[in-house]
Amino acid sequence: MAKNLYEVVLNLLLPFLMLSIVSSVNYSFSNKRIRLWHWKGLVILFALTAIMSVLRQWRIIRYNQINNIYLLCTAFITGLVYIILVWLYFGFLKKKNDSVLKFVFEIILTVLGLCYAACLMLYKVPTVIFLPMQFLGIGESIFTTMYLLKITGFLCGWLVCILFCIAFYKLMYKSPEKERAAAFSIFYLLSGFIYFVAVIGIINSYYRKKIKIPTGLRKAIPRLITAENAVLLVIIALLIIIALVFFVRHIKLHGEYTNPAEHRLLRRYERDCRRLGAFVLLLAVFSMVDMTAIKKRSTKLVELSPSEDFQLEGKRIYIPLEQVSDGHLHRFSWDNGRGKTVRFIIVQKKGTNFGIGFDACEVCGNVGYYERKNDIVCNRCDVVMNRNTIGLKGGCNPIPLESSIEDGGIVIDTDDLDRESGRF
Repeated sequence: MAKNLYEVVLNLLLPFLMLSIVSSVNYSFSNKRIRLWHWKGLVILFALTAIMSVLRQWRIIRYNQINNIYLLCTAFITGLVYIILVWLYFGFLKKKNDSVLKFVFEIILTVLGLCYAACLMLYKVPTVIFLPMQFLGIGESIFTTMYLLKITGFLCGWLVCILFCIAFYKLMYKSPEKERAAAFSIFYLLSGFIYFVAVIGIINSYYRKKIKIPTGLRKAIPRLITAENAVLLVIIALLIIIALVFFVRHIKLHGEYTNPAEHRLLRRYERDCRRLGAFVLLLAVFSMVDMTAIKKRSTKLVELSPSEDFQLEGKRIYIPLEQVSDGHLHRFSWDNGRGKTVRFIIVQKKGTNFGIGFDACEVCGNVGYYERKNDIVCNRCDVVMNRNTIGLKGGCNPIPLESSIEDGGIVIDTDDLDRESGRF
């Protein structure tokens, strides 16, 4: 439950946060039709995201990691232009009486805001929406306590993100206009760093032969990932501060009143604002707990099974078939002599077919795989492997390892192991 709650909030908090700020900016537009177009655009956006998620899941459309790079780069550009135009609009145009120029600016801002939000939603939502399909192992039923806990964590994560989006939208449109522009600018820069690290990670994992990353930047990837986690905590800390400031701001009455009825209205408005600030504060604090304590609990790795023995003759590793023909996961380790221990696994599939790969994947790194009942499970994301795809490239599968069957055993060349030693 904790792992699925954490995964959903981790992936959806930032897109929903930026969407709420964009919607609050739209609230300030003078043209009612444009404000309505924004909400109609959001309905289309959510429908498009759901359709794209289904098409990707059913593999009706071809989708790979280069599409994520395109989405994030588009988000960087549209977000930057959006910031510039928002400051121009709130700083100068809103005060002028040029209705035509205002109308043009409001249309452009609406399109840019929806485009920016669409890129983030299309990047993150499809990876999250079908997580429940990965909760079940082969032959398992949905009518189990384990599945119920997982689906509960999944739904709670969505609920937190949706409530946060609605509440923060209301908080933002009740705040001064320039504070909305400042909030979008700050969160754009901070989230932009996180998505920049994501782009570098995608290139390094999938396209490093086609797209060259500077050596210094490639070596800094582990530090960037650490900084990425810190930036996410900074974002949540800022949300806590914003909610606190909003709450304190509305402790006292603001505005003049001439009769008791107006006084009651002002008191009610300030009370509603305090409640809204307290609710956002509660959600932000929960998100902080989710990103710290719940994360620590949910990402605790399962201890890997010990490595088994094998025969080594020169650069030739030989493992008898009878040693790995029981249908269970078998883990092996080889030392390259330069301080790197390379792990690989062998799993029997059907008959004399074996899935052979490194104990690591492109997505989750070298955390390895473990056996749970009859399933092979990723140690980081808890995804159950399809045995028939182990040894094939792609997804969360073990990185394929070249091998051959000779003299009643599996033969592996240590040069092939050494070639991927940098992953360990």
